Amino acid sequence: MRLPVPYSILVFCCFLSASLRAQDHYDPARALSNEELLLKKDPTNRVFTKAGQRYLALDVSPFWGGFHRHRFFPGDDMRFRLKDESIKFNETLASVSDSTFSIVIINDVLERMEYREIPLTQVHRIKVFRRIPWVTEGAFLLPLAGLIYIGADFFNKGIDDQRFTTDRQTLAVGGALVGTGIICYKLSFSSLRINKNNRLKVLQTY
Repeated sequence: MRLPVPYSILVFCCFLSASLRAQDHYDPARALSNEELLLKKDPTNRVFTKAGQRYLALDVSPFWGGFHRHRFFPGDDMRFRLKDESIKFNETLASVSDSTFSIVIINDVLERMEYREIPLTQVHRIKVFRRIPWVTEGAFLLPLAGLIYIGADFFNKGIDDQRFTTDRQTLAVGGALVGTGIICYKLSFSSLRINKNNRLKVLQTY
């Protein structure tokens, strides 16, 4: 669709102003190094930027799909559960040793940070994120599309010339979109049980 001339000029001016503003704020002294650019593109690349650092590695070998590794470095947030405990931890990884790791726990009562050391053998589940092209985007877009589809049919007049009504077909289509989005979410944000197929270990950068 072609924009009217005044709107086209307005859009062009906005882009030109943003470009000039970006150039005015450029400071060569604050330019990112190659390592910083690499980390900005993918934070997991930090494994290649600092030698001699221990980190947690979760090696996943699913029944279908290829092998992949999730890395957790000191300073990263971890979401996990321990054996024989119902508490879901969502804490910051403080340090990693040969067979244990420590997390930072904020004590609101004493107003201080406390550290808890946890053996690797006590970890029961870890929640991880894996970006899958199209699937990860669908985890958020498909439920939204389903709700918009149902809402549009509900608020607009239908063939019966009435508002605030819908039918089973619309609910089925909208529900299918929402359900598919939930499946995409489960594939991208998985809660993995530590077992022979999902191994948690300590590795060291080199």
